[in-house]
Amino acid sequence: MKCERFSRQLVDFIENSPTPFHVVENMKNSLNLADFQSLNEQNSWNLKNGCGYYVTRNDSSIIAFILGSKDSTETGIRLIGAHTDSPCLKIKPEPEVVKNSYYQLGVEVYGGVLLNTWFDRDLSIAGKVNFKVRHEGIKEMLINIKKPIASIPSLAIHLNRNANNNHSINPQTDMLPILYGCDGTKDFREIIAQEIIMHLSPKLNLSELSVMDYDLSLYDNQPPAIIGLKDEFLSSARLDNILSCFAGLQAILSSNK
Repeated sequence: MKCERFSRQLVDFIENSPTPFHVVENMKNSLNLADFQSLNEQNSWNLKNGCGYYVTRNDSSIIAFILGSKDSTETGIRLIGAHTDSPCLKIKPEPEVVKNSYYQLGVEVYGGVLLNTWFDRDLSIAGKVNFKVRHEGIKEMLINIKKPIASIPSLAIHLNRNANNNHSINPQTDMLPILYGCDGTKDFREIIAQEIIMHLSPKLNLSELSVMDYDLSLYDNQPPAIIGLKDEFLSSARLDNILSCFAGLQAILSSNK
């Protein structure tokens, strides 16, 4: 029962963590519920024995620790490390590509991606956006569109007879996801601005909001699942390395302060 509960919690964690920014945000929420205190790297720290703390950088990395009640020279230090990022397709700064009346996005390969696994998937977009609302300063927001809005279609076998025989993939030409059919070019930042407005206020006008910068990536919209005849396997994207992040988080939350 304990193993099943852990697996279900892991499934929820992975589903809600499509990017490193979301991984860190979810870990922060769990640590806050456990009374861990947030620290700022630029400030002096006044730490107390037996208390838990965490510090983040760039919203994509996090260090959490508990200061033991005894001197570390006596008790030692226990560490666990993991990375919050996973191989993916990142959206380029100026990604708009219109070809044969299809609106596509230019992407760059991040990490050791198995390119074949990205074809014919329901894809969505998530990440961090910096934007400016008229008469206000620059703000930032995590977005996760959640619904499938893109796909990288593969050719039918009769159009690519060598698909099963040493077929090479060019990431610059073969991995452009299709968003929709269109007759003209639409600024991708407008699409993201509309998503921000949905989260902030539907009363905002598109002309009042400007997307300054973003760090967005595509992800497989299919949720993780516990599979197998006896429910003994877990199938999911981004197991490398969110599984380790979740295991480390649970370890520190269950540790004896």
